[in-house]
Amino acid sequence: MVTILFGAGASFGSGGCSPYAPPLGNDLFFKLNEQGGNFSKLNGEIKAKFIDHGFESGMASIEDDSRNITPMQKEMACYLSKFSIKNDNAYARLFNKIRADLSEITIATLNYDLLIEQAISINGYNVDYNADGKGVSLLKPHGSSNFLPQLPTGWNISGNVIKGGGVYFEGLETKAAGSHEEIKKWCANPRNSDLSPVLALYQKGKRIVINNELINNIQRKYVEAVSQSNLIFVVGVKYVEHDNHIWDSLSSSNAKIVIVDPYPDDTVRWADTHSLQNVEVMKSGFESVVLPMARMIKKHIRNL
Repeated sequence: MVTILFGAGASFGSGGCSPYAPPLGNDLFFKLNEQGGNFSKLNGEIKAKFIDHGFESGMASIEDDSRNITPMQKEMACYLSKFSIKNDNAYARLFNKIRADLSEITIATLNYDLLIEQAISINGYNVDYNADGKGVSLLKPHGSSNFLPQLPTGWNISGNVIKGGGVYFEGLETKAAGSHEEIKKWCANPRNSDLSPVLALYQKGKRIVINNELINNIQRKYVEAVSQSNLIFVVGVKYVEHDNHIWDSLSSSNAKIVIVDPYPDDTVRWADTHSLQNVEVMKSGFESVVLPMARMIKKHIRNL
């Protein structure tokens, strides 16, 4: 079995995006600040945390109050869902080259954007977020901009204030929106005033405030896929030590792990620290290695 794990570096380095490539984490705050919404209204001290210490530190400095967190999560989902692929995008090109084998591969991504979904769709497949055999398996262990919780008919939960951590709402039906416009419309609907798309807070711990169990289940399926794989690609994923839900299963894997990253030093140190023997490094951006990745995947699957 083959698993491909994509991170922010993959989308950033995928080429062929409109209006431009989704930013890396270090640049995300600046882009959100430019939108003129909630991120732009943060005080100077908190903005300095984002700028000087990174996005996770900035988010951790915001008061844990649903009146702050919910609109910021919506803003992030609307921003990151606006990106679309062009025909020469690396995701589209890779999936085209391995189209016949896509059903044999588990794709996972830590990104909130929808580039992979678009690339799967233009190659003629359905997206299966639950890895239930109903399309190309796409696991999103940090949630997604288009995971929209649905209130039951007749429910109204507006006006709640939730402070002090934990999950705001659990067990709501979640639908995967198909477009940026649908996400914007959902976020603007007053009925959803206390809700946000199901995506992890971009801070240490990657806390889920809406439908935590849904994401826990996706993370369990990710761990299962990694454990069953004998070839794993880690593409544009920044090693973050405290993201145990991502790295622990990779650390204990006996699979061949291929690291694709133009700046792989931190990930290589992680592999060395865990004495991983079967590791290959492609020191390049995603856009430049589509062909060798495709060849390796097809050869591996043919030899199974």
